[in-house]
Amino acid sequence: MNEKRFLSFVAKIIAAQVTTYFLAGAVFYPLLTKPYYVGPNPIFAVFMRTEADQRIWAHVVNWFLPAEILRGILIAAVLYPLYDILKAWPFLKRFLYVASLYLVLGFWAATVAAPGTLEGMVYMRPFITPEVHLRVQPEIILQGLGLSLFIAGAMMERPRGVSMQGVS
Repeated sequence: MNEKRFLSFVAKIIAAQVTTYFLAGAVFYPLLTKPYYVGPNPIFAVFMRTEADQRIWAHVVNWFLPAEILRGILIAAVLYPLYDILKAWPFLKRFLYVASLYLVLGFWAATVAAPGTLEGMVYMRPFITPEVHLRVQPEIILQGLGLSLFIAGAMMERPRGVSMQGVS
């Protein structure tokens, strides 16, 4: 295994995961899902830590970044054995494949009862309505597509003869 290539890949995936996760949440939380966390009927507060209770929200504040870094490491570890295959593919094919892994296997078909997943639609209590399942989708889809775009781009070859030396 090329250790330098692996560590570079892991670092890129971590950066992409942290960035896209944060940006997708920053965009869609206030637009679509905030009322599920705080407000008059915070249905996610039944099973999640929310900022409505600062005492337990401190756990999220402390563990958000380490958890996303670990998620990036896990994603990189799973994708790295396919590195040479993915790198040989055209950008669009690579992007679509990684996006499908993330969105289909990692979210919609995941065996976890969460809002937006198939398991969640079957097993979650009725107060998690079809509307709730739909309103979480844009955040997950945007984050998955953004992450996949970064991953596919991180595997692009630098044009031959182009040097980064002397660039300031």
